[in-house]
Amino acid sequence: MAEHTDQNSAAARQIARLKRPLGLRRLFSWLLFMAVLGAFLGLPGAASLRATWLPFLANPAQEAKVVAARPDPDKAPDYIEPSAAKAWQLSDQQGHEYPPPTVAGLDRVWNPGPLSAAHAPWAQDCKICHSTPFKRVQDVDCLGCHKLIHAHVDPVRVEVPALEVRCATCHQEHRGSFALAEQNRHAVGKDCAACHGEIRSHFPQTRTEPVSDFADAHPEFRVQIREGLDKKALQRVRLPSKGELKEPTTLKFPHDVHLKRSGVRGPGGKQHLKCADCHAPDADGVGFQPVTMAAHCQSCHALKMEPALSNREVPHGPVSAVLDTLREFYVFVTTTGAVPSEPGPLTDTVIVRRPGESRTPRVFATAAGDAHSRASASATELFEKTACVVCHEVTRIAGKGKSGTPGADLPQWKIAAIPPAHSFMPKALFEHRAHSIASCDTCHAARKSAHAEEVLMPGIETCRDCHGGSAPAPDKVRSDCGLCHGFHWPGTTVHAAAQGTPERGAQ
Repeated sequence: MAEHTDQNSAAARQIARLKRPLGLRRLFSWLLFMAVLGAFLGLPGAASLRATWLPFLANPAQEAKVVAARPDPDKAPDYIEPSAAKAWQLSDQQGHEYPPPTVAGLDRVWNPGPLSAAHAPWAQDCKICHSTPFKRVQDVDCLGCHKLIHAHVDPVRVEVPALEVRCATCHQEHRGSFALAEQNRHAVGKDCAACHGEIRSHFPQTRTEPVSDFADAHPEFRVQIREGLDKKALQRVRLPSKGELKEPTTLKFPHDVHLKRSGVRGPGGKQHLKCADCHAPDADGVGFQPVTMAAHCQSCHALKMEPALSNREVPHGPVSAVLDTLREFYVFVTTTGAVPSEPGPLTDTVIVRRPGESRTPRVFATAAGDAHSRASASATELFEKTACVVCHEVTRIAGKGKSGTPGADLPQWKIAAIPPAHSFMPKALFEHRAHSIASCDTCHAARKSAHAEEVLMPGIETCRDCHGGSAPAPDKVRSDCGLCHGFHWPGTTVHAAAQGTPERGAQ
């Protein structure tokens, strides 16, 4: 009974305390609330206003300059397109002066970190990306500038719920100046394998083989080639386990002859050629500059019309230009009775001979006949014996040449066009610069290639000599999916998919 009475007394005392006036406790609560509000909102906000708005009030021109530099989603050019007229790099937008960080870095209490280098010009203009206050960045905010970003696969053809993610799921900002795309290359692998390990369960029609790890669960590479000279479309085919993959071409070029360890004949004697003599890296180190006749071939394969008498050469160009040059040259020789003078001494010429054949340069300038016959004989020698036919498929055709040109009455030839160069691995990210420590023949069997149609792309086993899988391995480069593959590929744009009007492309 006494215990029950004590409990009632304690409860009564508690109720009495709750009924008493708050007094200073309410005041202290409000003071504490205002202090927290000021420290985490008021002071950072005031500092931000001081750094962003006050300078503009004093200098309206500065505000106009900053506002003009902001990307306009409706006017932003398609900077992904390769054309120079539409090239637009975010770095070009960094020329304007944006406000400095806030006083004492007070905004750090709610600013999660510095922006990536590409987005740094708008570090003090949050609404560029955060279009709706107190709401996370939306995909539409990203796509306002990145207009041509593509989906991973065509969402109309392939329905993969796992791919329905936000841009910010992978591209997480406020983590430093390191590029967002580069961050993701080192943070993928497991997520890719989750789908690609059983890809046919998501997309039965795909030609992509299941893959889950580069070391032991990755199919042989597929390379892009032209299946016929009359076909403009390119097809991706898998490298054969045995033999050579070939792509039709009209070019005659034996790598093995040019890379012989014993050397090849040149104007100055024996020359020992290396791959780098013709294949020079491009500016970004990813691929190589185009090989041209003038820069890489003509020093040995001179196009001299009278190699025993003159250094004069015909142009490496259209047949009509060659014939016009020959006609004009031999008209001059026939008329004046002399070969045009040269500023320098006669240089040696590499004469292409068949095995066992002994040939000396023929002289047409002093041969019997008129200018027409001399030009015709010289043209036949160039096109069919010593020059054009060495590297090209040459066919003599009937009829006259282009009307109104000096060489229209000479014999005519057709030189088969060489198919344009293309990427062999368009679905892979590969930089030759990163592999410069290895010699070219580590990956490309050029010294054994006798024909230009042989595709000298290495197979997967060659890459596995140095590259392992996602797990660390001795003497191997750890290689997950993001090292060699991207996520957004040309095909259906995100905008088009969102509108229900996919732009179909190669998948």
